[in-house]
Amino acid sequence: MEEDDITHLITIVVLVAAGAVVFGAVPALAADPANPDWPCVQRKVASLTSAQMWDGPAVDDLTGWRGRDDIKKLIAVLANRRVPLDEAVESVARFADVQPPDKRDDALKLLFAGLLDFVNNDRAVVMSGIERFQQRQKARAAEIERQGAVLRQLKEQAASDPNARSELTAAEDRYQWDVRVFTERQQSLPLTCEVPVLIEQRLFELGREIRSRMND
Repeated sequence: MEEDDITHLITIVVLVAAGAVVFGAVPALAADPANPDWPCVQRKVASLTSAQMWDGPAVDDLTGWRGRDDIKKLIAVLANRRVPLDEAVESVARFADVQPPDKRDDALKLLFAGLLDFVNNDRAVVMSGIERFQQRQKARAAEIERQGAVLRQLKEQAASDPNARSELTAAEDRYQWDVRVFTERQQSLPLTCEVPVLIEQRLFELGREIRSRMND
């Protein structure tokens, strides 16, 4: 294969990767056309609801937790992904145990309402970061495409123009570096896309634990 063909092939691969393909894997067929900056194979769900996360009553509109310092402090612990899940579960149990029996269900509903609100905000920040990442990758792909076109022109000129030969060397180095950066960052995408999934799984498990402590 000629060097020009290799350069052209690399450019094509980069552009395909930017077009919703997980680099080195299969096309992201589950990508939502309505969300062109969402690169993950997982469907984008903008916000989670209580109905999705537990079998208890709807708590999406409850705001009373905002006036409970004990609940707000506990929410910060539960939502912290650095806190092991088993420790978070124990914190839920301790909270439930100190509630008056006749008020326990209401307190636990407020706890889950606040946790859901907190997690939705945290998850939105993560998802926004993923979309910004994809936008930067698209810009890098466009730049690599432009560089590939410049390289082909310089190679045509280099045969007879010494200045073009020196420019070609620098342009090739820049091109190879940008392709490497793009590729390495694209390879990190599957792990990045798992973060919202892990957030959802943690919320589901905590919702199940909170629900199990309720009387009704």
